[in-house]
Amino acid sequence: MAFETPPLPTLQATLSDPTTPIAMRMRATYYLRQLYDNADNNGDDEALHIIIIDALCQQLLVPSHGCLLRHEIAYVLGQLRDVRALPALESILSSKEEDVMVRHECAEALGAIGSPSSIPLLLKCSKDSSVEVGQTCQLAHDFLLWKQSGGDTNSKGEEAPPACACMLSPYNSHDPAPPHPDHLHLSPLQIGDILNDVNAPLFQRFRAMFSLRNRGDVQSIHALGTTLVNDTSSALLRHEVAYVMGQLGHPSCVEYLVESLKRKGEHKMVRHESAEALGAIEERWGECEVVLKMFLEDEDVVVRESCLVALDAADYFGYLNRNDNDEKEEKDGGEKGVNFSMHKARSDGRVDGVLKNHFNIVA
Repeated sequence: MAFETPPLPTLQATLSDPTTPIAMRMRATYYLRQLYDNADNNGDDEALHIIIIDALCQQLLVPSHGCLLRHEIAYVLGQLRDVRALPALESILSSKEEDVMVRHECAEALGAIGSPSSIPLLLKCSKDSSVEVGQTCQLAHDFLLWKQSGGDTNSKGEEAPPACACMLSPYNSHDPAPPHPDHLHLSPLQIGDILNDVNAPLFQRFRAMFSLRNRGDVQSIHALGTTLVNDTSSALLRHEVAYVMGQLGHPSCVEYLVESLKRKGEHKMVRHESAEALGAIEERWGECEVVLKMFLEDEDVVVRESCLVALDAADYFGYLNRNDNDEKEEKDGGEKGVNFSMHKARSDGRVDGVLKNHFNIVA
């Protein structure tokens, strides 16, 4: 079934109403992203871009939305890569009164947008009292410098190969670090060693993580999962590992994500991302659903809301009570049910894109 995109005023009203259920506001956020992408692809009036960026920035600045939704809005603004979002993102990053999770996502968004004007603030905030904010700013700063330097050569000083499994991303997300061409000749275990090297710059560890994600085989997934449950050096790194496992949506991710979610002493960023990633595991959805429902009353509101979003997304993406006709459409080449984490990575502005097919706002 295909869903019509709700009118822009409906999306604005849904997103701005703090009494609207969190999952509906999340869907409104991603519908706005889809409208932006569609306008970009169709050559529509730039005025629509301005309206959408303004709507997202206004709601980003509303504390009553809570940190989960606000951090998701910041993520979307980063993915849109529109410099008109810079003032709102920089304002929140600069305020130590703001939630760490929201500030972190604003810093990551600045890295994704990639404006050289953000470098001084990122460098300043890399020394922030919050470890997660400081690490995110350092990562974004290093990424911008990497881009300014012209990218990669391999260890022999040669230009990076045009294509290899670890360099080609199957996702449309703008990631906080690129994979490395030298990883072409390494095994998943060797790349995992780079990922787990606490003495290596975080930028290099993130590059190893995205190389493993792009390979996507079982050995690479186990290398990622081992880091998720064993690393003690960086909550930022662990939360990104959980996110890429959500992108992968592989059944081998489940045990690692469940263990991460169950750790009450783990950082909320990591548990939140693990919960949303569990909503991505279609092949083992029954098990994931049971676990997510266990944490609907978690003491951390971010974890509670993330479980709600994951359960809601699974319903909307069609792997609850899927009928034979749905399965037939998949065999005939139709798009499979896509989870919330995959939507974040794959929304690409197509007319038949993820939002249009799998999201619908219940007005």
